[in-house]
Amino acid sequence: MREKLLILMKNEGLTSSRLAELLGIQPSGISHILGGRNKPSFDFVQKILRRFPKINPDWLLLDSEQMYREQGELNEYANKNQSAETSSLPSAAGSSDNISTPPTLIEQNPSAQNSHIPTNGPIVEKISNSQKAIKRVIILYADRTFESYEE
Repeated sequence: MREKLLILMKNEGLTSSRLAELLGIQPSGISHILGGRNKPSFDFVQKILRRFPKINPDWLLLDSEQMYREQGELNEYANKNQSAETSSLPSAAGSSDNISTPPTLIEQNPSAQNSHIPTNGPIVEKISNSQKAIKRVIILYADRTFESYEE
């Protein structure tokens, strides 16, 4: 990941402190990753992909040769994120707190009712019977994109 960060910074004309500023993290976080002290977290990778939508996630995560998305992929990503952002905005009549309830899987993807996604079974039962609070749900799509919902 160190090499990827250096390439990203070079291609985007960024210093490590400017990259940290754009990602909303401490400059030491970038420094620790570049120095090999820390490995990047999932949250860090998400911030890069959200801040630089042209970056190909396969390049960043899976060593694909193509650093930037093709124009068609970029348009699809932009349209998907725009509709996801508008659907997750709290309504004006909603509560005053800042926590919005994420949509259910069926609401997010209506075709999931007829897909291979289980709605019952051992995994769903284990989650339903768990005494632990769910903090984050990540949905991975076949086109290698993902969505993350946090409490």
